[in-house]
This record gives sequence, C-alpha cells and structure tokens, in this order.
Amino acid sequence: MSESPGAISTLRVLAWRHRFVLTLGVVLAGVAALKLFGLGTAPPGLYNDEASVGYNAWTLAHHGVDEHGASHPLFFEAFGEYKNPVYIYALAPLTWVLPLTPAVERLPAALFGLATVVLVGLLAWELTRQRWVAVVALVMAAVTPWLAVESRVGFEQVTMVMTLTAAIYCYARATRDGAAAGWWWATGAALAVTVYAYSTGRLLVALLVTAMLLVDRRWRRPQILRVLLPVGAAYVVLLLWAHAHPGALTERLNLVGINVDGAGLPVLAGRFLRNYITYFNFQFLFTNGDAYLRHSTGYGGMLLVTTLPLVLLGLVTCVRRWREPVPRLLLVLLILGPVPAALTYENTPHALRSSGMLPALLGLMVYGIAQLLPLLTARRLVAAAVVVAVAIDAGGFMFDLFVRWPGRSLAWFDTGELAAVQDAHDLAGGHTVWLSTNLDVPYIQALFAFRPPPVALPYPDNIGPALAQIGMAELPDVNGRQPQPGDVIVMTPDEQPPTGSTLLKTETVTVAPAAGTPDALLPPPVELVRIWRR
Repeated sequence: MSESPGAISTLRVLAWRHRFVLTLGVVLAGVAALKLFGLGTAPPGLYNDEASVGYNAWTLAHHGVDEHGASHPLFFEAFGEYKNPVYIYALAPLTWVLPLTPAVERLPAALFGLATVVLVGLLAWELTRQRWVAVVALVMAAVTPWLAVESRVGFEQVTMVMTLTAAIYCYARATRDGAAAGWWWATGAALAVTVYAYSTGRLLVALLVTAMLLVDRRWRRPQILRVLLPVGAAYVVLLLWAHAHPGALTERLNLVGINVDGAGLPVLAGRFLRNYITYFNFQFLFTNGDAYLRHSTGYGGMLLVTTLPLVLLGLVTCVRRWREPVPRLLLVLLILGPVPAALTYENTPHALRSSGMLPALLGLMVYGIAQLLPLLTARRLVAAAVVVAVAIDAGGFMFDLFVRWPGRSLAWFDTGELAAVQDAHDLAGGHTVWLSTNLDVPYIQALFAFRPPPVALPYPDNIGPALAQIGMAELPDVNGRQPQPGDVIVMTPDEQPPTGSTLLKTETVTVAPAAGTPDALLPPPVELVRIWRR
C-alpha cells in the first residue's frame, strides 16, 4: 500500500527540520566505512612490525606476558627494539573475541583514526559553535591522506595522533569560561598517555609542556598543576623503567639518529636544520609525501592539495589570535611537532616520526574552514567549484588508496610471507618447515600465524625454541643444521634451493592495472615467495 501524500509531506518536513542530524549520521557512517573497509587488503600483506604487535597483543591477552615472557610489560621488546604499549594493550582484548588476522591487528588503528576524526569535529564545534563548520572539519579530517594511511596500518603512531588531538580538545574545553576542573585533568591525562603512545611522543610532550610554560602565563597558574601532575607522573614512571632497562629506549635512536657517526655540534646543528625544514616543504605536505609506501600511498602529499588554503587561512588566524589559548597551543605544537623526527637521519622526511604535527595541522584547518565557509555560502557558484575541486582531489586519493596502493606497495608489507608460512605448514606433513632469513623477519610471521606459547628468553635466543613448537626453523640455522629430505623450505624467488628440491607452490599477486586496461595488456602476476620440498 502506498503512503498518503500527507504522510510523505510530513516526512519531508521532518527530514528538512532534522537535516543536520541526518547529514551528520550519514557522514559518520561514511567515515566509519572508509576506516573499516578492506583493512586486510589495503594495504596488502602484513609488515613485520605489525606481526610483532599482533603476536605480542595475543600473548598478553592469553598468557599475560609478551613474547619473551615478561609479565604485563610497560614496553615490548621486538627484534632488539622496544614497542610502545598503548596500541598493544588496546589490541589485546580484541584477540579474546576475534581471530588474529591482519585486519584485526589493524582494527585499533582504524578505531583510533575514527576517534581522531570525531575529536576534530568536536574541536571545531567547541571553537566556533557552528554546526556546519564542525561537519566540514570532520569530513576534511577523514579524507586527509596522512591520517587515512595511518588509520589502515597497525603501527603505534596513530595512537599519538589521537591522544594529542584529545589533549587539544580537552584544553579547548578547559580554557572556556566556567569550565569544570576535570577538563584540565583530562588534558594532562591525554598528554601523559601520549608519552607512551609512540616513541617521538616522549620528547614531544616534554618540549610542548616546557614551551607552553615559557610562552603562556596561564600555564603558570595553580590550575595548570592538573595538567602537570599526570604528565610528571608519566615521566617518573618512564625514568624508573629506563633506569631498570639501561639503553632500551635509546637503542633505536642510536642507530638512526643524526649523531650516529659521532659528528661535531656544528655538523649536527646543520643536519637538524636541514631535516627540520623538509617537514614544512610544499612537496612533503601537498605533492610528494613520504617516499616510504608504508607511510604514504605515493599519490600526492600528506595533505590534500586543496586543503592548502585552509591551512594558510588557519595559520594566519592563529597568528593573529596568538594570545588566545588554543591558537597558541596549535602554533607551538606545529613548531615542535617535527623536532623529534628532525633528530633522525633515516628517510627524511619521515611521516610517522613527524606525525605529532598532524593534530596541529588539523586544528589549523578548523580555523581555516571557519573563515572560508561564510564567504562561500554567499557565493554559490564559487562554493560549487570548491566542492567539486575538493571532491576530485579526495576522490582521486581514495581511489588510489583502495585500488592502486595495494598493488604498488606489495614489497613494503611483506606480502605473501604470511600466506606462504601457512601453506608451507599445511604442505609439510609433519616435516620441518625452514624459513629463509632473506625473507623479512620470517619468524614473527610464523608466530603470528600459529600463535605458540611465548618462550621466556631474550631476543634472539627465543626464536629457535619458539619456532620449534610449531615444527619450524630458520635457515641458515645457528646450530648448523640443514634441511632433511622431505622438509619444506620457504624462500624468496631469487634464492636457489638445495639441489634436487621440488617447487611446491609460488605465492603470487597480480598488481592492480590502470583503469580500463584491456585483458591482453594486464601485467603478469608478481612472484613473492616460493615453497620448496627438499
């Protein structure tokens, strides 16, 4: 039975009256879909750091220890370095109810990214009290390439982006007239968690708090203790842990820091300055991005080029309103955000290490949107052109994210290793499976796939006993053992197996072709890993 004209008219009236709520619901549903769709395939494979995070989260959830037997550790040792706890502790409960797969390992990243987008929308509402500014800010945060990629890879730094964004929002609430004292405590708590969210956060929070104490008088008032006490407690715990584990937190920096060759102070200062400047380059931010395809899709920059006017407008606005608390915090964070990254010598500019500046850039966009939106509402043709330009820019990036990037980044995510390890185990028939060390940290892929109980030994002594539990070993073996007849060997396509070996399977992937490519011109499958029988 068709509805009466009166009922349809009533529905139309209600929809118009509640158009903002409906729009917001559709936007939030779309953002959630973008964050959660295809986590196991875009990007493909599973990088060794992701496998390490996933296995340690599983051992924590099911055995209460990390892969080395340490009970509920503050930091997690992996490949001789230490991973930060926030992401791993967030993932651990998920492994109670969900199978450990690449998509599940990346699920916290998607959720942290989604939380960041929502916080940007809330920040926009708090700063402007304009609903449509909040919606536009939410959408622009959702399609920002920097955040979109970090929301799809199971690394730790996305937790820092979220906690810093939370700190900015809580600070905006705390500095409002008549605000409850709890918002000051919440600001301090968010900064305290940032210390443990990602390695660069340990330095960044200390620099940010120190700078705000120097440049903002309100940070010297009694209520600021509600911020400083949680932050101070976080650093006390950190120092105690570092004292009990000498060199653990600086080991990685010693390998990639600008002082790796022991250069003098003038040389170090020059290196730091050159590195620092790259993070504000137009190429890094808007056209080229990070060269590592684990940090960027390779399409455009870390920000959409169409957001350049928003960033510039926001920057000008914050400079003019320097005396206000939130603009001052955003400018200080923007200046300090690249500092930890500039202290490293490897792959500059590095999007992960500099991601502390991303919340500041998103905050600048909020101010830019607030300035631009009233101008566009009075000029409909210009507004339509702007919407079309942003849609094309964002649509091109999203197409690349889901269609092009997976094929382009095969080698960057150890694609094929996890599947090959699983297939080799099925093909072994009780024989030993040997994993070539020319693969990228293959032992952690095996532990991720089969989840044996953790072995209470330090790295790398735990590798052999852990693999032995699932009938596997590394090749070459540290004890000089060799594959025996019937054993299965997992190798790269370029390696030569022992004489007389039989090829059992080749893990292959077809690279995504250009749109509209005829079938006859499709690229051949790419060989990733080979499985042999000795």
